[in-house]
Amino acid sequence: MQDVEAVVEELADHDEAGLVVAACWYDVSDDRPNYLMSQFDVQNFLWLTLPQLIRVPPADLNPMPDWPAVVDEAAWFFERLDQPRYAAICRSKQTAQILAAAEDELESFELYAEATHESGIMPPPGLRITWLDEQGPREVAAYDAITRALERAIVAGELDPADDQARLRVALAVLEQPPDGHTDTLLDLLFAERLAQWRSSCGSQTMRELLVRIGPDVSKPMDLSPEVLLTGTRPLSEALHDLDGTAPRRRVAAKFGLLETVDGELTRTEDGERALVHPVLMFEAICTGLLDGGDRIARQAVAPLLAMLMLSDEVDLDMLVDRVGMVLYETGWRGDAHNEPMPQETVRATVTALLDDLHAAGATTRGAKERLTDFGERVVQAAVRTRALQGGAVD
Repeated sequence: MQDVEAVVEELADHDEAGLVVAACWYDVSDDRPNYLMSQFDVQNFLWLTLPQLIRVPPADLNPMPDWPAVVDEAAWFFERLDQPRYAAICRSKQTAQILAAAEDELESFELYAEATHESGIMPPPGLRITWLDEQGPREVAAYDAITRALERAIVAGELDPADDQARLRVALAVLEQPPDGHTDTLLDLLFAERLAQWRSSCGSQTMRELLVRIGPDVSKPMDLSPEVLLTGTRPLSEALHDLDGTAPRRRVAAKFGLLETVDGELTRTEDGERALVHPVLMFEAICTGLLDGGDRIARQAVAPLLAMLMLSDEVDLDMLVDRVGMVLYETGWRGDAHNEPMPQETVRATVTALLDDLHAAGATTRGAKERLTDFGERVVQAAVRTRALQGGAVD
């Protein structure tokens, strides 16, 4: 194999166009010796970074070389490294179309997004991971591993770039493997990094303390046996199957996007149809519904509520209202009066509504003591993990 760094040095000596490509390699390689760019790296350079450089040339390279010269140098670089596929991307009609529209930022970005989607190498949305602009080292490793695995499968003819479910299976297989030198999976390592980032960036001292206390529980593997899954999802599954059931179950199924009313008739949504057949999808719908199904106050309140439920043997409404109210105050949520805490009745109504959702979804029992069911313990754990993988922040 060619010495990559030697080829980069030769490239940088060609001309200013070669220097642009070399600078891109140095930026992407991030001090990793002889780094071999992936298709994701190549596409991002040609379709995203280069148009930006054309619009706003760097101070030390103004005027910017014409883009055909930069593309020619990039193609030469990949040919020298025996990577003809990447050279072909440099010379493709897609690349020419995007670069020709570089001065129009909106059109250029739309073309970039369309071409990137068609390539099929991006992590699929079904992972329910919000990829951050400023990524930590484990997130960088996970993202790179997924895009490279998708690229290999597509090149080998094993994967249709348009098949989102097949792409999801490939990505999940990557995340479920431990990287070299680790016993934890790539997903576990990413989650630990996200949890630490959530704690460090959270504006609430109360929430930071809760995250520290629940860290060991949410970080351990989740026991989601078929028996627990089937038993736990039965209440909502029956409501979906019969389009009947109690009013609270119908309400929460609609709130979670599983039921809707069309022309006055209650019917299942597409997500509801899928969740009815696959208990895992029903479980995921409950978790994401809890996180995303309410108003902005509820979306901020749900994480501390779930954390408190994980730490308690039973539901103590007054304690939950107190802690959730504190988190809301510490994160900037105020009442009508300047710098006053949100009214307790507002917090109580929000907490009560979230508890009602949990109960309707089969996650809590009621009676002499209200507490999480076995299924509810899994729901709470999975929901907190999902929020962490979404970045922790709430709009």
